[in-house]
Amino acid sequence: MQPRTRRRGRALNAAADSEMLTAIGTRAALERDETTPLWLQLRQRIEEAIADGDFGEDARLPSEQALSAMFNVSRPVVRSAVAALASEGRLARIPRRGTFVVRSTPQDVDFITSNLSVFDDLGDKGRVVTTQTFRFERTVADDRERHFLALPVGADVVRIGRVYRQDGQAITLTNISLPGHKVPGLETMELENRSIFGTIRTRYGLTVQRSERWFKAAMPTADQAARLGIEPSQPVISIESVAYANDGAPLEYYDAIFNSAVARIHVRADGTAPAMAASTKA
Repeated sequence: MQPRTRRRGRALNAAADSEMLTAIGTRAALERDETTPLWLQLRQRIEEAIADGDFGEDARLPSEQALSAMFNVSRPVVRSAVAALASEGRLARIPRRGTFVVRSTPQDVDFITSNLSVFDDLGDKGRVVTTQTFRFERTVADDRERHFLALPVGADVVRIGRVYRQDGQAITLTNISLPGHKVPGLETMELENRSIFGTIRTRYGLTVQRSERWFKAAMPTADQAARLGIEPSQPVISIESVAYANDGAPLEYYDAIFNSAVARIHVRADGTAPAMAASTKA
């Protein structure tokens, strides 16, 4: 059995690290006189090793320090290469355990491009869905909530801040706002690990008929990264959404941070209308 050492609180297998480093390092050396940035060259070396099957699924990537020493580059170079692969779903970062190879194709999700909720979409796909609620309150609507939910000054909303996980991996952090007058007493209910849309459909008879969403690339804040268990240097997808109820009035406004390293967003276009359009919002 190979000796195991401890580094920064987690157990590492020196033999496995050495084997993976050798697999990556036997490829072409990084070219310092090329116009291609060093981090991008390193990313390509690691990606090639994954694609060629030089190490198995769920193999743990060597530490930043080990990769930095082998390729004689700075840690920021290594960090950028790893972050790029993690954002593409080729590597998965697990807090306090390390960074692991993902050889399987990332799962697709449809809740962002349909009227399904996160909970319902992932649950229907057979995934284990859990939530961690960090905010649940009734309060006065701010300017943005009043704009998107068409509320008068002084109206209240129910705010719910949640991290959704599929099979233990954080997939999205979502801040949800609901018109307070439409969901009386909701803030007193137990909603952990339950579908919000399912609850308001059953309790209040409200269903979502359509929604509008806006997407942009973003970097997470330190707080968002900590809640998702990702590095602040990992890009995410920022989403804003307004959902409309069966009476045509706004029912939900949310802003979310989506971790595309866990799953891809699936979009279907039927050719009957523009798949994407520019939009101006307040």
